[in-house]
Amino acid sequence: MWLRYACADSVPILLPWKRSSTVVGMQLRRFTVVRGKAENQLRLYILILVLVVGVPYIIAQVIYEQWGGVGCLASLVGCGGLIGLLTLLGFKEDNGDTKISFETPARDEKSHEMAVAMVREMVGKQIRLVSVHWSDSERDEYLYTPNIEYSDKRREVVSWMDEPTEDILSKSRYMVESIEGEEDQIRLASVQWSNLERYEYLYSPEIDGPTPKELRRMLSWKGEPTEDILSKSRYMVEPVPEQEDEIRLVSVHWSDPERYEYLITSRHTSRLDRRDIYSWKGEPTNDILSKSRYRVEFVHSSKEEETEEENWWETESVPSL
Repeated sequence: MWLRYACADSVPILLPWKRSSTVVGMQLRRFTVVRGKAENQLRLYILILVLVVGVPYIIAQVIYEQWGGVGCLASLVGCGGLIGLLTLLGFKEDNGDTKISFETPARDEKSHEMAVAMVREMVGKQIRLVSVHWSDSERDEYLYTPNIEYSDKRREVVSWMDEPTEDILSKSRYMVESIEGEEDQIRLASVQWSNLERYEYLYSPEIDGPTPKELRRMLSWKGEPTEDILSKSRYMVEPVPEQEDEIRLVSVHWSDPERYEYLITSRHTSRLDRRDIYSWKGEPTNDILSKSRYRVEFVHSSKEEETEEENWWETESVPSL
């Protein structure tokens, strides 16, 4: 292919066509597309700003003229709503921060035998679960059940990001319960909130997290356990390779042979000093395999000496599904 080129003396000269012109053209088109997307996103944010802040501000002015300072609250609510909305739109669980590579968990006979041995060691005892991903040498980050209601019959389950207090250490205790006929599965009952008449189980309900296609909430059931609750509170223990005291927990109710739904300590924080606990619906990435690691800490083996006046879980039969 040739290009016509005019010299100074107006005599046209044919020169070979160079690919650089095509590359430049492609880059210009790519720049135009990216610029167009950025402009569209900016317009969206401006629209959200107007709807969430501008409109409430105008309403606030009208209310202020009628009722005084009460009207100012409307604009504050609007700003809070905007911040929450933008945070939700920008949230991504696996943001590429995890640089460690993990092998695909083995699901062979040896791994099963290790899981069975770990379950036998835990059943009937109190344990704590420490997030391996978020802990460091100076601070253990515990999964615990605070006195925060998600609804009338549900309590939130979170991970404590700060130094553990006596209150946190108490609320992070879970009794491990076996499941009849399943050697590698357990239920976890909150020692803090359970009693002789009622076990308060951790479970994975059909309630989505901030990214509905990926995250499912984990909560604690305050009412009498129904068959549905007993099913959704079943977790399969999966040992972490080459780590004797680390496990992953898989929701039995929501998993299938081709996809395991792992319990994770998310980077999402709905409340101050607390990370949310979810189960991951999608294929596990390195980030998810890291956040799903929990170190098992037996209550009487470290931290402090704790005594129970009565081991309530040993006085009645264990419910089965």
